[in-house]
Amino acid sequence: MTLLSQPTPLDQWRRRLGDKGSRRAQPRPFGALGYLAGGSVLEGPIEISKLVLVVLYDERGRDGRCALRLAGYGGTQVPWGVKWGGAEQCRFFKDLRLEPVPEARGARLDANRTELLRLGLQLQRDLDRHYRYRQLAARRTPMLPNLWAGFRLSDAATITGDGPEFDAECRRKRRSPKELMVAAMRTEFGLVLYLLPWVSHHWQRSLGVFADLTGYPRRQVFRLSHPADDLVGFQGAAQFDFLHSRFRSAVKRRPRCQKRPVLASV
Repeated sequence: MTLLSQPTPLDQWRRRLGDKGSRRAQPRPFGALGYLAGGSVLEGPIEISKLVLVVLYDERGRDGRCALRLAGYGGTQVPWGVKWGGAEQCRFFKDLRLEPVPEARGARLDANRTELLRLGLQLQRDLDRHYRYRQLAARRTPMLPNLWAGFRLSDAATITGDGPEFDAECRRKRRSPKELMVAAMRTEFGLVLYLLPWVSHHWQRSLGVFADLTGYPRRQVFRLSHPADDLVGFQGAAQFDFLHSRFRSAVKRRPRCQKRPVLASV
């Protein structure tokens, strides 16, 4: 009995996106979001420096047809919390419609980055499914992971909560500010962690910010009518910009040394 080999991510790309006639003229009104953590997918708290949020959406090009934009964005700590994305925090800016090749540069994916290619194809499948079946539920905006700020254990007693989110939680749980801080704190990595929206005013004392991936969707689909509005915004103590990239000008030209993809054999 002969065992059939599993299709590679590149084989899957050729099957789903290899038909050049399948390029869209109109962007779909949806976007999809996933993530890579340390090069793979995991759950639990992780430093934001090790987390990349990956967005996929249709973007109309100058030729009138749509690129399938696959872009990755990191996060950085700022005085008001965390900023995800923006031009300087863009890790990659690709077009999933272009056939991946090994060691590719520019808009084309590197075929050797199988984890990213696999995630891109999963996001494309989710996006296409929502477009085909409009009755499927989609988020109004992309959901960001919960954020926690880390402090020295010796500083725990002097860290206080503040802000509208904190005040609302005190009222909801009918606890004093001190009681709520004690009940909600957690310890990880030798630090005491508090929800970032509650303690962002202590940002100068924080030793790091962590994204909690427990229960966070590995992939999600959200409505995308106006990219300039829907891919940029705020959630709690987090700002996000999944639109702008320092690579935008670079993807318009192919490096001279760029290898052309090898046609799939029939």
